[in-house]
Amino acid sequence: MARTAEGAALTRQHHRQQLAIRAATLRELALIWPMWETGNIAEFGAFIQLAEVLLNKRHQDSAGLAAAYFRAFRRAEGIGGTQTPRLARRLPLADIAANLRATGLAGTLRALRAGFSPQAARRAGFVQAAGSAGRMVMLGGRDTIVGSVQADRRAEAWVRVPSGSPCAFCRTLAGRGPVYKSERTAGFEAHDHCGCTAEPFYAGSKVPAANERYEREYVEAQKWARENGVAASGTKNDALNNYRAYLASRGD
Repeated sequence: MARTAEGAALTRQHHRQQLAIRAATLRELALIWPMWETGNIAEFGAFIQLAEVLLNKRHQDSAGLAAAYFRAFRRAEGIGGTQTPRLARRLPLADIAANLRATGLAGTLRALRAGFSPQAARRAGFVQAAGSAGRMVMLGGRDTIVGSVQADRRAEAWVRVPSGSPCAFCRTLAGRGPVYKSERTAGFEAHDHCGCTAEPFYAGSKVPAANERYEREYVEAQKWARENGVAASGTKNDALNNYRAYLASRGD
């Protein structure tokens, strides 16, 4: 949590800006989505070419806003010296194509095979493509903050800033607090449709109250699962699945 009211306000503003960029991206993506005939795999390549231009433009917009936020946040927090932000690299075309094919195209084809009408299948595919596109665009801001913190000798780490009512996965990562800076831990893990951002953490900063609450929830979830005989066992993510079950039992 920022040490100053101005820093906290900048973090909230930055979060809103990143979500606004994602929303604008999805509105534009919706305009070009109908250009390929539902189920026509060959035509999907033309859609990807236009999507690549759109997503990289918005990705760089996201990175630019994050760089401005990083500079302003440092000043507001009274951090001495200067540190040039590390802008995120452009999204590789191969990554954009692979992600959109695995979500939008595959999702549409699965819906068609399941008996959906072409219109319903197109809508289902778009929801999946939108989730992937939003994640890729917001990587611009996330990677810029992560890279800038890694390069900043005054920064101790960065903390995850959840969006709205986050899922168990995002709560788990947010609950870890300011542990992200090294090459091993620094990568920003985000799922499709994720709205989380990052805030730099300096000496004297505090872990946000929400993050502390998620840490307590995570511990309580494991205890709840054991006491109620529903602890996951043998799954890929037993602890995370316990947390999900705990939140579901509360109606979250």
